[in-house]
Amino acid sequence: MHDDIPAATPLIATIAGLACAGILLHPSLTAGALVLCAVLWRRARVALLFAALGLFLAVRMADRRAAELRAFRTFPAEQFVTIEAPLERDWTPRGLLRASRFRANGVEFDEPLLVFVRFDPPPIAMQTTLRAEGFLRRGKHHYSLSVKSPHLMTYEGELARWKPSSWNRMLANRLRPHAKTHPVEVTLVEALVLGRSERLTSEIRDSFKRGGTYHLLVFSGMQIAFAAGLLAMLLRWFHRPRISDWLLLGFAALAPLFIGPTASVSRASIGLGLYALSRLLKRPTSVENLWCVAALLRLLLEPRDLTDASFHLTYAGAGALLFLAKKRHWLVRLLSTELAITPLTLFHFHQYALGGSLLTLAMSPLIFAMLIVSIVACVTPAPAVFDAVGALHRLCAAMNVVGVSGFFHAPPLWAMVAGAGLSLVALNMGPMGRIGPMEGMRGVARRRRQSEVSAAQRWRSLVIGVALLIPTCVAVTLHLTKRDVPPRITLLDVGQGDAILLREGRHAVLVDGGYDEDDVLPFLVDRGVQRLDAVVLSHPHPDHCNGLPAVLEHLEVRELWLSPRRFRGDCAQQLLPKSRRTVIRLLRDGDVRTIGAMRFTTHVADRTFRRAPENNASVILRAELGGRSLLLTGDIERDAESWFSDRDLRADLLKVPHHGSRTSTTTYLLDNVRPRVALLSCGWRNQFGHPHPTVMERLDERRIRTWRTDRGGTLDVDLAGGRVLVRQQIDTPRGEAYP
Repeated sequence: MHDDIPAATPLIATIAGLACAGILLHPSLTAGALVLCAVLWRRARVALLFAALGLFLAVRMADRRAAELRAFRTFPAEQFVTIEAPLERDWTPRGLLRASRFRANGVEFDEPLLVFVRFDPPPIAMQTTLRAEGFLRRGKHHYSLSVKSPHLMTYEGELARWKPSSWNRMLANRLRPHAKTHPVEVTLVEALVLGRSERLTSEIRDSFKRGGTYHLLVFSGMQIAFAAGLLAMLLRWFHRPRISDWLLLGFAALAPLFIGPTASVSRASIGLGLYALSRLLKRPTSVENLWCVAALLRLLLEPRDLTDASFHLTYAGAGALLFLAKKRHWLVRLLSTELAITPLTLFHFHQYALGGSLLTLAMSPLIFAMLIVSIVACVTPAPAVFDAVGALHRLCAAMNVVGVSGFFHAPPLWAMVAGAGLSLVALNMGPMGRIGPMEGMRGVARRRRQSEVSAAQRWRSLVIGVALLIPTCVAVTLHLTKRDVPPRITLLDVGQGDAILLREGRHAVLVDGGYDEDDVLPFLVDRGVQRLDAVVLSHPHPDHCNGLPAVLEHLEVRELWLSPRRFRGDCAQQLLPKSRRTVIRLLRDGDVRTIGAMRFTTHVADRTFRRAPENNASVILRAELGGRSLLLTGDIERDAESWFSDRDLRADLLKVPHHGSRTSTTTYLLDNVRPRVALLSCGWRNQFGHPHPTVMERLDERRIRTWRTDRGGTLDVDLAGGRVLVRQQIDTPRGEAYP
């Protein structure tokens, strides 16, 4: 280790231990072996001990998740689950509540929970706990609970008035009555001062994300830095540095208690607390050391941060300023920050915002002024104060228009690991050996030592810069190579929903958009799709529609195909405003449309069915591409299947209707279509029990090869070369040829 960053080795060793635990056969035995090596090998003792600690933490985390998963599997899939979750945040405008942990049927889950309601939830006063009943589902990164009636949900408990979290809630409740006259301004004040960003509208979020300045809008490390800097400056101006350090330490402890368990506030508070503590103990240290120790402590407290986007962005941006552009021109610092943040933004959000660092620098004074005015609004919520917040926000929105942003292919995981790994290893690059001062030559030795350290720092900066370029270069290469593809059908793994992408050459058509608003768009850009010739909505149910507004907003979509029947619901109302730049075509029975080499025939029933009218009103599309045919059936059930039984719907591939529900995929449909391959989209262990065993039996009886997203992930079906080749996300490719 070299002298300027002695804390880098423990940080790198801990990260290595956390990251490697999942690929080792026996992590616990490996950790014990590392401890034994540390006892015997003195030179590497610190690194080995922290690597063993990282392995131990990763094993504990994996064991806890395994226990939670075992408990979740014991819950009946078709019965309500009773949950209790802390009320840490407010409801979003769309009826969503987030909790960092919860209890389900008496079992503790240390995982995030999203609670969805289909009604206007009652306002939260000073209660502490949410108690609700509904279907509990497990997603990729969180659990979710759907509550269908207000009678199944109550608030319980009471916040103690002396707790900082209760002060936050009281200020929010004090501002809430003014939301009727100043809705935008109140949400901005809550986000900037109270850390309550959940009530921000999608327009405000999109505006700041477009400019790459969204991190300025919510209470985070910036607010803590502003407050701490102002506090320290005032007290030192009065020649009270000792009191200033104690107040900084107290502020670092109080801020997380006031704002809540947010990762960004916790990280900033750790850094501030370490700085104040080093001054109080009269053990001054370098900023590089503070960066390493703060990251190390945060990982020890919360190992899950190793894969958290905000953790990566926070420490990557600060690390670029420290190790790439320290004591350099401000333009070099901005470019270094962009170099470090761009691959992470692409990896986590599939989005880039060029010039975000420059806009951040230019907008910081405005945000600081808005923060001061927002604090005044919390003290005296007067209309004039809210008007000032609104004026400052309009200036920020005008500046964000300058930003250049868009969605792009994400770097693959191996490229991110290579770039991050080389960067971390470069932190320990330094002069080899030591040159001790000699009698009569102290000045020469000192200058020689400084020259070696400077050379090592330059080499370190060069290696880190090259390493950070790896993920972005790989992402650009993949994006350019995936624009032109052979005939392909992709059944996207969107959980309990439908989203099918059809491509041939540079033409692409998307049928349905899944349930999650943020799922489909990343899938598309990861496959090089920036333009869609058409987006088709089979019917406006949430599990088919929710992901489409984001697609229409962020990608170039030429046409939107809709059925004129049963077009209603929340998603339908959100879809139309996003389609202002898109041609809307109403599909009629018998319509034939051609896009490139792809041909589509539409089948729409001319009547309303008594049972499941929305599902049975689904548009049926027969697509022809690559010399094969595919029947896309939406969520039709037995009534619609019987209605179309006199039509020729022959197809090589069938998208199984309604996720394999027992009320669909009847003998009428199978005898009419006579498919060789069936594609089935459903969520893993979904609460509806899809696919139903009787449906699978019908498919097996006819020897129809069935592929499922709940077992194989995203399915790519290549149709080139006169064969059907299915590639599963979590399996090896399998090909089948048909005459």
